[in-house]
Amino acid sequence: MLAKIHIARKDLSLDEDAYRGLLRRVAGVASSRDLSDSQADAVLAELKRLGWKPKAATRAPAERADLRMVYALWGALHAGPLDREALRKWVQQRFSVSAPEFLKPAQTREAIEQLKAWQKRLKDPAR
Repeated sequence: MLAKIHIARKDLSLDEDAYRGLLRRVAGVASSRDLSDSQADAVLAELKRLGWKPKAATRAPAERADLRMVYALWGALHAGPLDREALRKWVQQRFSVSAPEFLKPAQTREAIEQLKAWQKRLKDPAR
């Protein structure tokens, strides 16, 4: 949270006096290192009220091994080029999120298990 506060301070171009004044006014402290979690939340809320907009975290799918596994299993199930739209629809139906990138870790593990089971059924149709 401290990192976010410092990023917001920089993005809003707050000088030292304005920043320290904000900390005193909102949380009653002189330094961000003295903030409790709830005070840090209040400071972030004030920075947002002043116009700071946090940038969305953008991690490429390749950075998440579990997500790469979902794509690999999907690709193995559907010979040919990876049909991302079909994968998105499948994820939407089962997990109510619009794309695999929005799956929570537990949901991603569940998706992997479902895709593995699907693969197994295709290999052994008698089951």
